[in-house]
Amino acid sequence: MPIDQHGAQPLSTQIRDDLARRIRAGEFNVGEKIPSLRALAADYGVAELTVHGAIRELQHAGVLESSTGRGTFVRALPDEVASNADALEALRAEVADLRERVEALEKERQSR
Repeated sequence: MPIDQHGAQPLSTQIRDDLARRIRAGEFNVGEKIPSLRALAADYGVAELTVHGAIRELQHAGVLESSTGRGTFVRALPDEVASNADALEALRAEVADLRERVEALEKERQSR
């Protein structure tokens, strides 16, 4: 677990990136529980709050999901989440384009 305690990148970002790498590598599979905050903090040699920040970022990205009293589980692979986000953005752009076309057609129809 290569974490540079004196590097320019924040520790939570380094841990987030390493956890994403470990998920991609199959160390933690989709649906599987990841180690507790305490265990991860001990592995990385940082405070639990630092690990919590990394976990929270991965939750917001849709990679991890926590269940009170049960733990934190892998929800999706990091690459799938990024791919889904790209596809969603493409759909939003297409909908915006279609909306503009419909509005233009409606204006044209009203001016007749």
